[in-house]
Amino acid sequence: MLRNQEMLVTAAKTLKKQSIKNTPQRQVILAYLMNSKEHPSIEMIHDHVQESGFSVSLATVYNTLELFLKNKLIIEVTPDNEGHMRYDFFARPHYHVICVNCNKIIDIFNDTFMTLEKEAAKKTGYLIYNSQYEVHGLCPDCQKKLAQKNEI
Repeated sequence: MLRNQEMLVTAAKTLKKQSIKNTPQRQVILAYLMNSKEHPSIEMIHDHVQESGFSVSLATVYNTLELFLKNKLIIEVTPDNEGHMRYDFFARPHYHVICVNCNKIIDIFNDTFMTLEKEAAKKTGYLIYNSQYEVHGLCPDCQKKLAQKNEI
């Protein structure tokens, strides 16, 4: 994981490359998403930005995330059990394995699922922009907990 200053510099370069206006708040949000393994919700991102010393509204965070989505810097991941959308930086193609009990999300860096995009384009004539592949199951920790309770 990169140090804080290196993360901000990397985020700033990424914003510049995408021709997105570079603000300190956008740098902090993007750096957090680039380095987070949590697949954070908007609330988690908002908390992180505030902990970084910036006074920012949830609306500003939401608008920033929408801008990043529009520019294909990030993707939305399945909402958690409370309905909060989760976000992920998507520089390297990968898919997600999601626990249906605790909402833990694990990245699997394997792009073979993208062959389905090519197949879909070939069979339909569509110009494919993106796709997401998610696998839902029960993580090892939840399997143990539920087994102890005799619930699986």
